[in-house]
Amino acid sequence: MQQNQMVCAYFSPCGTTKKVVCTIGEVWQMPTTQWDMTPLSAECTTIKLAQDDLLILGVPSFGGRVPEIAMQRIQQLQGNHTPAIAVVTYGNRAFDDTFAELQDGLQAQGFCVVAGIAAVTQHSIMPQFGNGRPNAADLKELQSFANQIKENMQTKEWKEISLPGNRPYLERHGGGLVPVTDITLCKGCGLCATHCPTGAIPKDAPQNTDAKKCVSCMGCISVCPSHARSLPAPMVVALTARLEKVCSERKENQLFL
Repeated sequence: MQQNQMVCAYFSPCGTTKKVVCTIGEVWQMPTTQWDMTPLSAECTTIKLAQDDLLILGVPSFGGRVPEIAMQRIQQLQGNHTPAIAVVTYGNRAFDDTFAELQDGLQAQGFCVVAGIAAVTQHSIMPQFGNGRPNAADLKELQSFANQIKENMQTKEWKEISLPGNRPYLERHGGGLVPVTDITLCKGCGLCATHCPTGAIPKDAPQNTDAKKCVSCMGCISVCPSHARSLPAPMVVALTARLEKVCSERKENQLFL
């Protein structure tokens, strides 16, 4: 079946998942709508897709799971046996049960997952792991994956595939990593507040963060033009020591078709 239009959707606090999804989507060269699921304002959006449309949806793996806030955004999508490509980005550690959870979420909204792509990106919290990824070679490989999926969909009758992961999913862990603000650097521009997925940063006092709402996505650090936001140094040291063993070895992008 020929697809008429495509939606590229992504939950991308630090921008790397967006880059991956859009790189994959370029291969189709068809009318495309982008939906950034990241900011709090995205909760007001509802998107409906028909059977002859295509969805490419990407999320980062947070501790081997789909971020809870991203799962809530996915519930705002409506498909009609619409083919979907599930994209999971991860910071050179592992994606664990992220694909399984993402596939279940998409199926519940009326989508048929026809392919999956795992893409290695720079770790959102510890950027020394997977530093600089996706690089040019990664992007070329991701487009090669996309071409294989496109050819498969054009020459064969597409069908649901089974993506890796366990059910029940592993227990959620992580979080609690709340960025702090250097008030001598903060200009009060409020960009971090606009970008925050959960509204944890008040627009009238962007130097503050509501720890109960923060999901440790590090989006506020990535968008701050003054580099005023960061994690406390002791926290960085402890986390680096914990992740070094599992994140140091280079991981590769994967195609599931």
